[in-house]
Amino acid sequence: MGLLDEPRYRTFLARTHPELRMDDERLGVPSFIAPLDIREPLRPGFPKDLLEAMKELTPSLVAPRAVFIGTPFERYDQTHLLEEISNPVALIEKARAVARQERLHAVVLTNVSPTHPNLSEWLRAGFTALPSFPDAVVDLDCACFASHLARIPAEDRSGVRRNIRRFQDAGHRLERLEASSCHAELLFAAYWPFFSRANVRWQPHTRAYFEGLGELDARVRLTVARNALGTIIGFIVNFKDERGFQAGRVGVHPEWHRRDAVYFRLLYHVIEEALADPARSPADLLSLEPTSYRMKRHLGARRVPMVNLVFGVSAAWSMLLRRFDRLGRWLLAHLEDSVLIERDY
Repeated sequence: MGLLDEPRYRTFLARTHPELRMDDERLGVPSFIAPLDIREPLRPGFPKDLLEAMKELTPSLVAPRAVFIGTPFERYDQTHLLEEISNPVALIEKARAVARQERLHAVVLTNVSPTHPNLSEWLRAGFTALPSFPDAVVDLDCACFASHLARIPAEDRSGVRRNIRRFQDAGHRLERLEASSCHAELLFAAYWPFFSRANVRWQPHTRAYFEGLGELDARVRLTVARNALGTIIGFIVNFKDERGFQAGRVGVHPEWHRRDAVYFRLLYHVIEEALADPARSPADLLSLEPTSYRMKRHLGARRVPMVNLVFGVSAAWSMLLRRFDRLGRWLLAHLEDSVLIERDY
């Protein structure tokens, strides 16, 4: 079992994110409660502006409270739940009881493969499949980072090497951080502005998350960038998972944002780190998660389509998903368009 599937990882998330009310018993599978903000994946324009105006009047239609199946944050691709949950109809019945008690409007399973053979069972049970942000995945079938770079176009390869030199020439260095509690303030200071500027903002991490992350497990690879004075100016997290690797949060202190290629160097590092792992299999994958698709493509990542499964529990959301599912797919069609997704995200 990989760390991201272990109960103690969920216990850590529950302790550091109490607002999500994570629970393994509520539905008989891991779940948490949070708003489903339907504005986040929309392109800028009239529909998004309209929903922004509507939120004050009808918050339950724009950001309904929902019970989410699975875990927040990592892993991004949760297709494994389609195999582990054998009876989605029974799950819905449990979710209805939870929804009545908690006054929830929807049940959501995020980021599953639209081509998985078990998906049809969930659709027959009443779930609606809507486009989600694709994952950005690197195949780890090269011997080393140099071999990986050799496969990408020469111009991209030169850009990577140039950014590495910029980072090194500025006197910065990378360092594995195995104890994060005494550095939590600096890590959070690098994370929060980065999160606040993001085009898409999912559930935020708390300061408490960074206090215990480094000590959680050896499979948590927390790497920091330090400047010439030894000060932490950025970080990135890479989880060793049984199916490969999962790049988690990244942050760069505002003073170093867009300076000395700090962000790029951190991102390159997770590919280097995954390829250097002695237990790696050539079939392993590294998930770089959504957004920055163009830049990740230039690093050799490929997009993997994802859908969200949504079931309306309240009368309003049941009606919306039943009658306006085509409208929802139309509004989210840009997530399946290779040109638009790179331009907008």
